[in-house]
Amino acid sequence: MHNNLKTAGFRGQSFKNVMWQAACSTTVGEFNLRMNEMKSLSEGAWEWFQNKTPNQWSKAFFSDKSKCDMLLNNVCESFNSNILAARDKSIITMLEWIREYLVKRLVKNRDSANTRWKGKLCPRINKVLERNMEKVSDCIPIKSIDIHYQIRCFDGGQYTIDLRNFTCTCRAWQFSGIPCTHALCAILGESLDPKDFVHEYYSVDMYKESYRYPIYGISYEALWGETLYIPPLPPKFGSKPVRGRKVVKIRREDGESERKKKTGLKRQQTTVTCKICGSKGHNSSTCCGQRVFPFLSN
Repeated sequence: MHNNLKTAGFRGQSFKNVMWQAACSTTVGEFNLRMNEMKSLSEGAWEWFQNKTPNQWSKAFFSDKSKCDMLLNNVCESFNSNILAARDKSIITMLEWIREYLVKRLVKNRDSANTRWKGKLCPRINKVLERNMEKVSDCIPIKSIDIHYQIRCFDGGQYTIDLRNFTCTCRAWQFSGIPCTHALCAILGESLDPKDFVHEYYSVDMYKESYRYPIYGISYEALWGETLYIPPLPPKFGSKPVRGRKVVKIRREDGESERKKKTGLKRQQTTVTCKICGSKGHNSSTCCGQRVFPFLSN
């Protein structure tokens, strides 16, 4: 989207920063605030965003059911970079290469989870939780009851936490399934373990469950059994499109001949006269005679 924004003529770091802030906004109020900043930068840039559906590029309009706050298509790019060696092969060879790659990848991830990972959460989730813990000192908790807190931040923000429903009004906890800084402030205020408030999707047991089913190997073609199904046929290749002006066929009446005689006037053939000698049949570039001066002949 940023490249399209630059193509539309709105270049500069200010446009990029405001656009990313709007895309990373987790609430509608914050999104509207960023779009007002975009409008103050350029009325044209703000109008350019009006026909862009926000639920396709801003977190504020995403659903929180998936427990994934990923905004970019890094998963597709990572998979595409891993199959570069197979992309230039024929379709059957490419699919077989991808199948073997997935077999080895599933085994590798399954073995890592069974032998190396200890604890309740996956290693990367532990790092995200530790990173959120570093900013807890910027928040002041105000307890209402055991499960409800009001969090006031030094940046001027103020949010409410519900520990029973795992919600924060900033909506970052609902999107990712990992307690945000505000939620961690309330959890630590109750002297509870933050890992108990991470969604079960990020547990080691759930990770092992997702890699439990393998992709089994297959024998080569000579060992395959015959089936009653009709083998797939190759696709039909049509003729190449003809470039240039489209030929329009004229619809002829009954009894009308295919070719009509030309009714236009023929080009009149003129005899070339030489400017040097005055003779006919050649021009001045091929003349071998002397120049003729009409006024001397008189």
